[in-house]
Amino acid sequence: MKSYLILTVFFLTSCSLAPFGPTTSGRSAGKGNIFAQVGNVNSSYHLNFAMGLTKEFDLGFTMEFGEISTSAIHFKYSFLNNEVGPSLATEFGYGSTETTKVFYGGLTGSLAFSKEFELFVNGRVSSVSTDETDIEKDKFHGNIKITDYELTYLQLTYGLNVWFNKQAGLSLYSTYFKGNNLETKEDSIFGGSFLFKF
Repeated sequence: MKSYLILTVFFLTSCSLAPFGPTTSGRSAGKGNIFAQVGNVNSSYHLNFAMGLTKEFDLGFTMEFGEISTSAIHFKYSFLNNEVGPSLATEFGYGSTETTKVFYGGLTGSLAFSKEFELFVNGRVSSVSTDETDIEKDKFHGNIKITDYELTYLQLTYGLNVWFNKQAGLSLYSTYFKGNNLETKEDSIFGGSFLFKF
């Protein structure tokens, strides 16, 4: 039932650029568990839900709205999956409408010093094909301005996670963008998310 709800929401939302909300850990959610992230980055709010299908493999959905609206389904596989210590995962995401297609892939490395504190780095390469019906070019949307409707760009995010208990935490991070047909007002921007585990 949960999977059908995720897919329904995915098909009912819009798409303009790849999601900006980062993957904040190399660890998976774990089989049968749900991970949720609610935050703000680049003048847009993001909601991210992921379900652990196996111990290492997560299936999720991201939706963002505000200055830029977008959504994507995503997959994450953890090669190293340690509750304390280093973790490493790869991710792939896809979103589309009638006029836009978004693909992104990347790696997330994290180091948990304890169950309560973790540092992470998330690097992504995004490829977007869109048009004027989904986003206006040559205009800043938050920190981002696109100069063409076909673009490829790098998103690099680094930050920290603090868990208050087993179910709730906070992530703070800085994000850097670089790519063709994309300009930024500032080299990097600050963002934050509330984290939840179920």
